[in-house]
Amino acid sequence: MARNDRTAERGARREEGRKTDGISRRAFVSRAAALGLGAAALGPALGGAAAAEADAQEWRGKAEDTRGIVVARGPIANEAGVGALRAGGNAVDAAIATAFAQFITTPFSAGVGGFGNMVVWSADDGGATLIDFHARAGSKATPDLYLDALEGRIYGHADRWKVRGDVNQVGYKAISVPGTVAGLHAAWELFGSRPWAELVEPAIRLAWDGFVIPEELADGWTTNTESRRGVVPFFTKVQTTEASARIFLNDGRPWRPSERLVQRDYARTLELIADGGADVVYRGEIADRIAADFEEHGGLITREDLERYEPDVGEPLHGTYRGHEIHTNPLPGSGAQVLEILNILEGYDLASREHGEADHVELVARAQILSFIDRRRYHGDPEFIEDPTHILVSKDRAAELRRYIDRRELPPDVVEEPPEPMHTTSLATADAMGNCVALTHTLGSASGTVTEGLGFTYNNCMFQFNPVPGRPNSIAPGKARLTGISPSIVLRGGRPILVTGAAGGTRILGAVQHTISNTVDFEMSVLEAVSAPRWHWEDEVLELEPNRYFHLKDELEARGIEVQNNAHVAALHAVGIDEGTGRLSGGPDPRSSGAWAKA
Repeated sequence: MARNDRTAERGARREEGRKTDGISRRAFVSRAAALGLGAAALGPALGGAAAAEADAQEWRGKAEDTRGIVVARGPIANEAGVGALRAGGNAVDAAIATAFAQFITTPFSAGVGGFGNMVVWSADDGGATLIDFHARAGSKATPDLYLDALEGRIYGHADRWKVRGDVNQVGYKAISVPGTVAGLHAAWELFGSRPWAELVEPAIRLAWDGFVIPEELADGWTTNTESRRGVVPFFTKVQTTEASARIFLNDGRPWRPSERLVQRDYARTLELIADGGADVVYRGEIADRIAADFEEHGGLITREDLERYEPDVGEPLHGTYRGHEIHTNPLPGSGAQVLEILNILEGYDLASREHGEADHVELVARAQILSFIDRRRYHGDPEFIEDPTHILVSKDRAAELRRYIDRRELPPDVVEEPPEPMHTTSLATADAMGNCVALTHTLGSASGTVTEGLGFTYNNCMFQFNPVPGRPNSIAPGKARLTGISPSIVLRGGRPILVTGAAGGTRILGAVQHTISNTVDFEMSVLEAVSAPRWHWEDEVLELEPNRYFHLKDELEARGIEVQNNAHVAALHAVGIDEGTGRLSGGPDPRSSGAWAKA
């Protein structure tokens, strides 16, 4: 389907009341039960434009016998996406189903109250589309909102500041207008082939029936001390509201591994979303309940803010690296910074260096820190500042910055700002038709606030704004703050070969850059590219994963670089696509609970 046709169909679906292909969730489930079928067995078959089908048939015919692949955090959520593929859905259907399931299996990392970005490659018209659903500051937010309570800078992502009472990261004044449901629904309107209700249904079942809490999730929910990066601990956040404590604590104590978490309020919320689409969140019953709650508790979001919210749909940011095309997200995301790092590295023969040895590590690290100096100088929401993207992604800018690397120098404005921890969720999907999706969605580090009866917590995007007015990332109503999110699709010869994204704050963009370079420069398989050691230089300290830290510490310090041991640099998931055969390979990150599954 051509892009203009998709836009027209999206409008038509809205005119139909955004119903799920003419069938509500209740009718859908009733019909499935009457026919003795599971929820994934109904809906229209995957279609495609006839001309594009004929053009791509030979390439697809070489692919292995599979409907597609899902690579994401958590095997439970993966199966929701695989179910969509098995039912005849496409990569977008699989991404939507997986994301909704992640709302339930990682409820403090992603959800109805979150935000994110999606890059979609459509095999039908050979083009990429960006769906940007950043959270935006509410109309009650002002540039000096936290100024009187400002206590000083703390470590963080581009800009992170300590505010008295931590009101910029916990509670109602920490929350921006969420965008995730609007973004997923826009993707479905443009590209989806299965009924909307069908894609939400696995998450509803997970919420009603519960799931066994894995050890990794339980460990993250037991923290009771503020991190060195200034993040309020989970145990404190979940007690922000009584509704939150009832969900995320088990009789007042943290949930333990192997216990079952049931989220009935969330199930009812998702049932409303399955029936009413995004409208119910932004213009319907859920919007009414959110607005009333925020009005009562002094939040920054109004009913009008919700009603006005729309995701941005358009062309992604485009760049090149050694003859490969890259489609990624623009500011205030970090795709531009990924391209800037790669542009710098393009001037060097990386393949001639031993991967992960001192010369390679130092070269990549210096490219990273130079890009972060530009980030601190230029980055912000381009709707509110003069858009610096043309500078950041310029090959001439990269050549200028290489002079600093060659002299082993840095500009004088490096400040101490370590990155934020992982509270983000990323996934990659691809199908046998040649479509693929890179999707990253998150709650930031989560506000701990739950509206009574809705069952989900909200983002804390206000934490990532600069509370000092007049800066590129300062607060303004309707503005989106900076994020490390950078979902990306890499093409070789006009076809996707890598679909990737990550969780981990500002480490995300470095992990994406590493994986692209590992694929292009070192010809690694997708699993090798994801699993290879990573490092990250954002401020005055170069962070190395343990197998590089103990191996290179002395040599790098002898070169005048201060280093630090870091257990892992981000959690990245990727799909690799063989350019000759179309074979799909999964690259789940061994650093996290990543998993892959084929349909």
